[in-house]
Amino acid sequence: MAKESVDQIAYDRLLRQAITGQMSRRTLLKRASVLGLSAGLTTSLLAACGDDEDEPTAVTGGGGATPEAPGETAETDTDETPETAEDETPEAAGEETPDAAGEPAVEGAAGGTLILALNSDCTTMDPHRSTAAVDRQVYQLVYDKLVDIDEGLNIVPELASEWVISDDGLEYTFTLVEGVTFHDGEPFNAEAAKFNFDRMLDEATASPRRSEITQITAVEAVDELTLMLTLSQPFSPLLATLSDRAGMMISPAAVEELGDDLARNPVGTGAFSFVEWIEDDHLTLTRNDSWWQEGLPYLDEVRYIPITDASVRLTALRTNDVQMIDQVSARDVAQAREDPDLVYDEVAGLGFTYISLHSSNPPFDNMALRQAVAWTLDREAINETLFFGTGSAAQTPIPPSSWAYDESVQIYTQDYDMARQKLEEGGMPDGFEFTMLVTNTPDGVQLAEAYRAMIGEAGIVANIELLEFGTLLDRSNAGDYQAVSLGWSGRPDPDGNIYGYFHSEGGLNRGGYSNAEVDELLDQTRAVSDQDERRALYSELLTIVAEEAPMIFVRFPAEIKIWQPVIEGFMHVPDGMMRMDGVSRTDG
Repeated sequence: MAKESVDQIAYDRLLRQAITGQMSRRTLLKRASVLGLSAGLTTSLLAACGDDEDEPTAVTGGGGATPEAPGETAETDTDETPETAEDETPEAAGEETPDAAGEPAVEGAAGGTLILALNSDCTTMDPHRSTAAVDRQVYQLVYDKLVDIDEGLNIVPELASEWVISDDGLEYTFTLVEGVTFHDGEPFNAEAAKFNFDRMLDEATASPRRSEITQITAVEAVDELTLMLTLSQPFSPLLATLSDRAGMMISPAAVEELGDDLARNPVGTGAFSFVEWIEDDHLTLTRNDSWWQEGLPYLDEVRYIPITDASVRLTALRTNDVQMIDQVSARDVAQAREDPDLVYDEVAGLGFTYISLHSSNPPFDNMALRQAVAWTLDREAINETLFFGTGSAAQTPIPPSSWAYDESVQIYTQDYDMARQKLEEGGMPDGFEFTMLVTNTPDGVQLAEAYRAMIGEAGIVANIELLEFGTLLDRSNAGDYQAVSLGWSGRPDPDGNIYGYFHSEGGLNRGGYSNAEVDELLDQTRAVSDQDERRALYSELLTIVAEEAPMIFVRFPAEIKIWQPVIEGFMHVPDGMMRMDGVSRTDG
């Protein structure tokens, strides 16, 4: 991408905030300077901002208003997902996760502490080894990325101020921001960035990120502030991939010094640095006074506390024991939306809820038996009854918010005659028995019970094994399951919702699903840059995946955040991440 294109994205984003009164002239000047916008662009932004020097009113979405995602109507949905595993989310009776690049919506007052409630405890502070979505919430503040996404899912600069892609799509050259340091005082530069890529690509690291960036064949620190990535073939999702954990930069010195202890002692370049993590109690971050974005962050401290019960989370918010929650139970959405003492905000989500069936082990190495289970579920009824009509039923892992969504891929409805036919084909006419791993939360159990009842009508016995979320993830990551109920937080590029799960060498393919035709189609989607071509390829491969049912897709949750009015300047990105770098408290 040429520098002019990067400037235009940054300009468009600031222009929207200037026109809508979300940013004062003083803050606008700071942001334009950080992003390196030209004098001409900055002047036009000031004109759009007007002459008023007063602080703008934050656009919070309170009073029941829900902003719309680009090109869609904002849904009024709520379901809960202790989003974690693989960005997976302990599937609750509806929950989901998110991720994004925040900018200050207002010039805030400095100081103060915010307490944020998470749907589960974190699993690791090493982004190169994390598979839990909940971890990403903390990472947003500790680790900066090379690039980020904004509320419109546009790629925006972060540690890389600009980038150029070669005509053949095989070389990405990044210009890095000057003067950035890690929390341990070590400089961030091209050598540090190279270290991070080398670590992710090293098989000994056993990083889930490796499969996300496997096309990278060479990493070169051209000079102090220039990083070049060479690819084996064009990889259209690369920038979107680098807006998440694959683009997060860890201090090389900390990796060398701490080894495996890095998982408990993160060292990044972010707006906040790590203080302590008391398991199942709290994780505390403090302001990085040396952060490279001048004047930010505003807050002194951010504290995360895990509250696995969705109703308890909402109660803690109402009593101001916490100031924001990452997920809300579907049954609580209506009253939360109408609560005049809270700010409710909803955007179209990126993720999906699913049941993974282990395709390499009995009984689900038999495709007909996987299909039998898929024919038993009434996805619409689940969405309406358990999730109160929020979100929508799913047939694939690509949600309606994505440009790659194909409504025509409709394979399964609840049809017990078809389920019994598949049992006959699979050699189990009288049914069979299997065990499903489920997160031990009220919502998770409720959803699993609905699954079990529907599946049981076909003579199939689904036993439920309840586990704490971290333990469930360990079992899932090890492929130690027959079936597992989870959710995926979603990614801005459809590749992030499908490649890792269904490519035979995908980093999230714990169930051993393998189909050479699907592999080939997935590889083609990465090599093609034209969106229409990619959409056609996705439709073809999604039909195959849905029919073969290595995973049963249940629903697409909406992305919801609720917070106390004391929070000002929060930018709600569809990835669901709570970006606090530009947030302040109205009371200081």
